[in-house]
Amino acid sequence: MVRSDPYTPGESYRECTSCHSRIDASPPGGACPECGGTLRNLAVPRE
Repeated sequence: MVRSDPYTPGESYRECTSCHSRIDASPPGGACPECGGTLRNLAVPRE
């Protein structure tokens, strides 16, 4: 039996690595509007 994950994100959320604010950032890249820090994609596992 094969199972699939039914989760499909509707929006692309990013988190600032400096101030940890979260924003909806559909276009990838850019800087945090709060502090200018680097944004990372929350959909990517952090191991």
